[in-house]
Amino acid sequence: MVHSTLLRTRLALKQSLYGDMGLFVRKRTRLKLVLLITLAVLAMIVSRQSNHSQLQEVLDRGNLKLATRLGPLIYYQRDEQPGGLDYYLALAFAESLGVELEVSLFEELDSLIGRTASGDFDLAAANLTVTPQRSARLHFTQPYLQVSSVLIQHSSRGAKQNLGQIDEPLIVIEGSSHQEILQQQMDDWPNLQLVKEPNAIMFELMQWVQDQEIAYAVVDSSIFELERPFFPRVEIALQLDQPSPVAMATPADDDSLAKAFNLFLQEFRESGELDFLISSVFSHNEIFNVAGSLVLRERMDEMLPQLEPLFREVATEKGLDWLLLAAVAYQESHWDPEARSYTGVRGLMMITLPTAEQYGVDNRLDPEQSLRAGAQYILDLRSRLPERITEPDRTKLALAAYNIGMRHLEDARVLTDRAGRNPDSWDDVREHLPLLQQTPYYRTVNHGYARGTEAATYVENIFHFYNILESWAWQRELEQQNFRMEFEEDRMPAEERPFPAILDRAIAPL
Repeated sequence: MVHSTLLRTRLALKQSLYGDMGLFVRKRTRLKLVLLITLAVLAMIVSRQSNHSQLQEVLDRGNLKLATRLGPLIYYQRDEQPGGLDYYLALAFAESLGVELEVSLFEELDSLIGRTASGDFDLAAANLTVTPQRSARLHFTQPYLQVSSVLIQHSSRGAKQNLGQIDEPLIVIEGSSHQEILQQQMDDWPNLQLVKEPNAIMFELMQWVQDQEIAYAVVDSSIFELERPFFPRVEIALQLDQPSPVAMATPADDDSLAKAFNLFLQEFRESGELDFLISSVFSHNEIFNVAGSLVLRERMDEMLPQLEPLFREVATEKGLDWLLLAAVAYQESHWDPEARSYTGVRGLMMITLPTAEQYGVDNRLDPEQSLRAGAQYILDLRSRLPERITEPDRTKLALAAYNIGMRHLEDARVLTDRAGRNPDSWDDVREHLPLLQQTPYYRTVNHGYARGTEAATYVENIFHFYNILESWAWQRELEQQNFRMEFEEDRMPAEERPFPAILDRAIAPL
C-alpha cells in the first residue's frame, strides 16, 4: 500500500537517484492549482455518473487497485524503494483522486490483462501497447508513450534484412503485443521458430541475449533505449512495426475511470510533469559507448562488490544515494584507490592536496578517507550555491564545481546570464562552460581560462554511469528475490514463492 502527495511523487522519482536528501522537490504554484482544478472537474464527472461507476467505487473505497508487473520502466524496487515510469504515473493519478495506491504484482501478462478485464483491478499499468485484441477486452486511456517492437540479437551476429534470416528460436513474452505482431507474420515466414515465455520480462530477455543464452528476442524500443548501456552487446536486428501508443487500461464495461485518468494526464502533461518524468527516466543514454560500457560492467563484477559496503556506509552518513557516490568515484578513478593524475590529484575520489588538508585526509590513497572527503566536498559545494537553485540543477552544478572549481563555475554562470539564459539551469550553464576555453570570453570573467568542456562532459558521464549502475542494482534485485509483494496468481508471499531464476526457465513452444 502506497500513499503520497503529488509533489512527493516527484520526490520519490528523484530519491531513486539521490536518496533521502529531498532533492528534486520543485514547488510549483501552478501545479497545485492544476491539481485543485482537476479534483473539481473530477467531482463534476462523479456527480454525473451512476453511484455504481468504477470511478465512484474507487473514491468510496479510498484506494486505487493497480495491476502491474516487474520491469525497469514499469515497477521495481531498489533498497526497498519503489520506482518505475508506470508506477509514478499511477501514484500521481491516485493522489489526484485523493486515494491510496494499492499495488498488486503479476508474473504473467495474460493473467494481469484477464484479471483487469474481469474487474478485479481498477487500472492495469504494464507498459501496455494498445492493440486490437487488447482493446476488445480493455478500455485504454490516452497514451503517454510511443514504442516500436524491435528484434534484438547479440552484436556478434550478422546484419538481418528480414525475419526469413532468423535461423534460431525467436523468444517473445506470452500475451505480449510482440506475440500478436509476429503471429500475423507467420504466413509470410513459415520457417520462423516462435516460442513464448510466460513469466519473463524484457529486461531478462536482453540479459539472456547479452549472455548468449538465447539467440533472438523481441522487446520494446523503449526498454532497449533504456537498458542499452547496461547490455552493450545487444543490438537491434530488425524493427518489426511502426511506433504504437502505450497506455493504461481499465475494464471495458465502464469508462469513468479512464476518463478521469485522461483528464489527469492532460493536466499532468500541460504542467510539464509528464515531460520531466519521461526525460528523467531516459536521460543521459545518448553518450552510450560500447567499449566504455564493457569496461564498466567488468569493473562492476570485479571491483564493485568490494567497494559497495564503503559506498553505502558513507552515502548513508552523508545523506547521498550510494549509486550516485559510486558513479562519481568511477568517473574520478575507475574505482582505483591508488589512481593518480599528472595534475597531482590522487585516490578513489582524486583528491587534491588542498582538499585533503581541508578535510583532514592524511592518506589520499586510503579509500575510506578519500570517499568521505569527496562526499563532504560535494555537499559543501552544493551548499555554496544560491538557495534559489533547485534540483536536479543544484547537484549537477555542484558536481561541475567538483571538477572545475566553484570560481570557474561562477564564471560560466556569469557568461550564461550575459547570453540571456538561466544561470541557475544546468542545461544552460553546460552550453556555456566551453566558452571558458575561448579567449574572447574567459578574458571578460574574473578567474580566466578553464577547461569547461571537460567539466560539462564530467557531469554527463557521471549520470550516464549512474544509469548503468541503476540497471545493475535492478538486476541484482531480481536475482536476490528482494521483492515482498504478493503475486496475484495464488496470493502467496514472494518470500514463499521465489521469483523464477533468471537463467533457469523452460521455454514452451507456441
